[in-house]
Amino acid sequence: MNSRSLKLAAISLLALTAALGAGTTGCATEQADDSEGGSAVTDKRPPQFVVLAFDGSYNLEFWKESRAFAKELNAAGKPMKFTYFMSGVYFVPNAKKSIYVAPHGLGAGKSAIGFGGTEDEIKTRVEQVDLAAAEGHEMASHANGHFDGSTWSKADWDSEFAQFNQIFFGNKSVKPLSAVKEADIVGFRAPQLGHSPGLFQTLPEQNYTYDTSKSGAANYWPEKINGVWNMALAQLKIVGSGKNTLSMDYNFYVAQSKGNPDAANAAKYQKEMIDTYRAYFKNNYYGNRAPVHIGHHFSKWNGGAYWNAMKDFAKEVCGKPEVKCVTYKELVTFMEGLTPAQRRDFQAGDFPKLPRPTGNDSARDVPASFFDTPGEGDFVGDEEGAHEHGAE
Repeated sequence: MNSRSLKLAAISLLALTAALGAGTTGCATEQADDSEGGSAVTDKRPPQFVVLAFDGSYNLEFWKESRAFAKELNAAGKPMKFTYFMSGVYFVPNAKKSIYVAPHGLGAGKSAIGFGGTEDEIKTRVEQVDLAAAEGHEMASHANGHFDGSTWSKADWDSEFAQFNQIFFGNKSVKPLSAVKEADIVGFRAPQLGHSPGLFQTLPEQNYTYDTSKSGAANYWPEKINGVWNMALAQLKIVGSGKNTLSMDYNFYVAQSKGNPDAANAAKYQKEMIDTYRAYFKNNYYGNRAPVHIGHHFSKWNGGAYWNAMKDFAKEVCGKPEVKCVTYKELVTFMEGLTPAQRRDFQAGDFPKLPRPTGNDSARDVPASFFDTPGEGDFVGDEEGAHEHGAE
């Protein structure tokens, strides 16, 4: 049995473990009255899952900083883990860039985001990945060269996935990962959110269990489509401006400053983001408990406004009653433990809701337009400019 074949068995074991720890329904178990709503948690109400993720993986200092923040939160009694969607080219040295052949006729040594630097830099990056994985964070795939795959064929995607495996686990590795195995990589987010029908044929064949390349309503519960869980980024309105965005930092950057640096207005942008994230969270926490998806990058646009907002949001919600700040892999385990009837009930909000308090946490701080859901094409994707460019 090869490492990829072990992937589903590992997920099944995780699901069994989670079910034993969370009760036969996989939902929140009965416990004492909580401080937020003043009512007991029931075994019919799901936890509020919050997934905090990064795309990219180039910046060595950001690896260290994000890991340190997670340690800080966990030490404060606010458990949380990140999911890191890694770009394969950042683990290919500049001097050997021709080992990557971009699909769709783009050619050898081509990448929209550069490559990984020197072999020493890549060894340090691998060490950071191994440390993060050992600390409980999840590693997932963001493909390789960060090209828009919306017109790619299945053969293009097959090539991209095969090369991702060769870069990290095969004969093209400069320094193989030690804390992450090929079977551990079960999640995917398409660069620029550029997905095509071929991608969704390739994913199950590669034993991937979830995909985060699409967007949906803020209160969307994950659905399994052709054997793969659809974990959709949320379509939101920015509180304070009403502009369309996805629950991802680059989309705020484009909506707020047209993708141009504007550190002078960092405080304004930070407030708009955290107010929007709060509204997103509250709608779901006091509503149908659909998972909250937050996607960021290893970049500190507009004076670090978005990274600071993400940290403030995590400090506020992780550790709240009935909230679980987990990896996507852990969310998949929960979803696999539910019956179809439970998933339908959750999407419909057919369970005892947590009573919403009055005052600062009341419904009036969420504008009615916040939950409008324009079509997916009305939102900016995760474009080339969302990533640090490795020098070549």
